[in-house]
Amino acid sequence: MNLVGKIFVILIAVMSLVFMSFAMGVYATHKNWRDVITNPDTGFQKELKDQQARNKELTDELAKKIHDLEAERQAKTEALTKLETELTAKKEELEARKQKQDELEKSERAIAAAMSTTQTNATDYRKSLETLRADILQAQRERDAHFNEVVKLTDQLNQLENDRKQLSGRNVELVKDMTRADELLRKLGYDKGRDYSNVPPDVDGVITATPGANMVEISIGGDQGLINGHVLQVYRIGAGQSTYVGRIEVIKTTPDRAVCKIDPNYQKSNMMVGDRVATKIK
Repeated sequence: MNLVGKIFVILIAVMSLVFMSFAMGVYATHKNWRDVITNPDTGFQKELKDQQARNKELTDELAKKIHDLEAERQAKTEALTKLETELTAKKEELEARKQKQDELEKSERAIAAAMSTTQTNATDYRKSLETLRADILQAQRERDAHFNEVVKLTDQLNQLENDRKQLSGRNVELVKDMTRADELLRKLGYDKGRDYSNVPPDVDGVITATPGANMVEISIGGDQGLINGHVLQVYRIGAGQSTYVGRIEVIKTTPDRAVCKIDPNYQKSNMMVGDRVATKIK
């Protein structure tokens, strides 16, 4: 067998397989259409009867729904008519209320304008009243201040008059005292041309401390008339007689004390606490 024969044999085998496949496919898809139509359980006739029964039920239900819809539509029409009537009545009532409200608002605006005018006038009156009250209070304060000033000045005038009378009487006494003092000073040999500022008053005290450095502290001071520069004498009392110790000069004073410097040119012995200090040795 040559090559061509082999090829034909193979082709025949292949085509046989193809046709066999077609035959099996046709057999597999083959149906008994009579059975499909007349089968009492799954046939098309049974299904058609069921659909017809279902169609009749749906038709009856549709007729009922249409009847109910018509009845409901009529009821809604009646209700709508009633509502339109009520709406017309409400509109008329609303219009009447609106007119009444407009009248009330107009009346309220008039009342508000009158109240505003009244409030403005009341505010002006209140301000005027407050101004008058303030003026009255100020006038009262000024009157009281003037009255107090008059009373004060009257008291001061009376006091000054009393002081004048007292000073006048005191002046007479001072003139008499000056006259007596001049007479006494003249008898004592007082010289008006002499400077007595460094002349100490007639004092008497004791040495209370000797801190050294030619310094002593004494028991008398500014209250007794001592000032810086006054010279005092120091003496010691013993055995019934006075012994001169030396001279000191005041360099610092307090009301009841004084610090003094020892004059070495006049020092006769060391100064001690308890030594007497005086303007003149007694």
